[in-house]
Amino acid sequence: MAKLTIDGKEIEVPDGTGLFDACRQARGEALPHFCYHPDLSIAGVCRLCQVEVEGMPKLTIACNTGVRDGMVVHTRNERVTKASQQILEMHLINHPVDCPICDQAGECGLQDQYMKYGLYDSSIEVLDKVNKGKAKVIGPQVILDQERCVLCSRCVRFCNEYTKTGELGIFNRGDRAEIDVPEGVELANNYSLNTVDLCPVGALTSRDFRFQKRVWMLKAAESICPGCSTGCNVRLDHEADRIYRLKPRFNPDVNGRFMCDRGRMTYKAVHDSKRLVDPSFGSETLNWVEVMTRLKGLVARDKIGLIVGSPHQSLEELHLLGVLARATACPVVCGGLAGSDMDEGDDLLLSSDRSANRRALDLLDMRELSAADLTSKIENAGGTILILGGDPAADETVAAALKSAGNVLYIGTHQNSTTELASHVLAGCTWAEKGGIFVNKDSRVQEFKSALKGKGNAREDWRILVELLAGAGVPQVPNSLSDVRESLNTLLFSGLEINLNNLPGRGVPAGGESA
Repeated sequence: MAKLTIDGKEIEVPDGTGLFDACRQARGEALPHFCYHPDLSIAGVCRLCQVEVEGMPKLTIACNTGVRDGMVVHTRNERVTKASQQILEMHLINHPVDCPICDQAGECGLQDQYMKYGLYDSSIEVLDKVNKGKAKVIGPQVILDQERCVLCSRCVRFCNEYTKTGELGIFNRGDRAEIDVPEGVELANNYSLNTVDLCPVGALTSRDFRFQKRVWMLKAAESICPGCSTGCNVRLDHEADRIYRLKPRFNPDVNGRFMCDRGRMTYKAVHDSKRLVDPSFGSETLNWVEVMTRLKGLVARDKIGLIVGSPHQSLEELHLLGVLARATACPVVCGGLAGSDMDEGDDLLLSSDRSANRRALDLLDMRELSAADLTSKIENAGGTILILGGDPAADETVAAALKSAGNVLYIGTHQNSTTELASHVLAGCTWAEKGGIFVNKDSRVQEFKSALKGKGNAREDWRILVELLAGAGVPQVPNSLSDVRESLNTLLFSGLEINLNNLPGRGVPAGGESA
């Protein structure tokens, strides 16, 4: 361990700790910086994190300096403050003052550093600023404004070190240096939008989010990406019941600080024109009271002969399907069509399993069926067929069987092949409009929370299932999502250190080890 003094405060840190991190610990906040990032190699190019170390003749950059026992460090004396202002001045000489039209305004590192460490009167007179490229499309997702760039090289290092695709580089020298892609090359890897997150200024912006909404108008909600079985932790930025973007939320056990581009676009389905917005019974669009009254009669009269779930549904909803199956003596309850929602993945975060909760099916012993087996079960179902989520009718043989079936009740969020064949369709809520739990491919139990109201008359799926339970004559039904989770705690996690009503932000392994 090394003992050192930073701004008069004595601290002790492990040998090998970087001075930048030691200063963060002592100060309670990071030193001014552009190029430093905890997940990237040290570049030491922005020079903003300079500090004074007693016994050293010159200021040193903290990001590229290790701690030593007995160090005495000053981070905000007059000498350091003046150096920080001079460095900021150099960054601002050719920077365009276009904050009013820049997407980064409100979360810009350059704005923040100037307001905190600058606020000086400029001593440099610039007659002709160096002009560079504006609004250059460099890939399917990213636009580059070279004039705004402070050459921190974060984006370059990300493409070299994380994706190892190397699309970006720094070209030319001096004040003519600029970030760019080589001729004929696009920034088109699966993780290109992480360069936008990494950019401390507005040099790299998202083509999807560009000019859509001022960031200070957005509200944030914690959620889990539903795009694949990795279960990346995300921040859902929304305003007036509309999502504008997804950004990664730090979880060292799942996705670190990054996420894939495909996952960022999953929010678009929430606002898709094919959303189901009203419940229907047969050809009639009814209100929920009328629909549930008829469904209760249907369940009591015809019973439920087959229940089909989906790995896109939450753990609570899948659990309630099992409860409903037992309450109605339904002979078959399955997890959906085996092999559905599979696609090409990679070695980083994008899983080939494009469902968010397939591991939950295993926990609940809810087996998926092949197309032939599911078709057979449909043909032999002795009552109403209940399908929750997914689109099993996307398979032709399953579709043919459903077409010949009697009552088919579908609960879901979008029009699809199955809704076309269902006799009764109930509009459920998307992942952004309800709370729930997903279990990722590594069996990590993670909670997502409601951020928006359901679209139209869509209703949370677990509430629909609870009403069906009541219609089936179950005397005591859950009154809340917390009640459902208590039941799951008893069923799945009895004796383990897991409380589904009080999950930590990083989630927990299904085995119960501490997260």
